[in-house]
Amino acid sequence: MSLISDKVLKEVTFYLGPAAERFLERQTKYHMDGLAFKDIERKHLKDLAYWLKVSGGLIIDKGKAEEMARKVENLH
Repeated sequence: MSLISDKVLKEVTFYLGPAAERFLERQTKYHMDGLAFKDIERKHLKDLAYWLKVSGGLIIDKGKAEEMARKVENLH
C-alpha cells in the first residue's frame, strides 16, 4: 500500500468504518479503469474524490460524503 493510499484509507475509515477499504477497492476497480486501490497516486485523488462523493452519498449522508471527498482530494 502506498503512502497516499494509507492516508486515504485513514480518512475514509473515519466516515465508513471497517468497510472503508473494501469500498475504496471497489471505487478504484470499477470507476477508475481497474486501478488497484493500493496503487493510487496523488494524480488519482481528484477522480477518487468524485466517486467518493457520488457513491459515498448513496450510503451515508450526502453532506458527509462531500466532506469526505473534499478531505481526500486535498490530501498531500
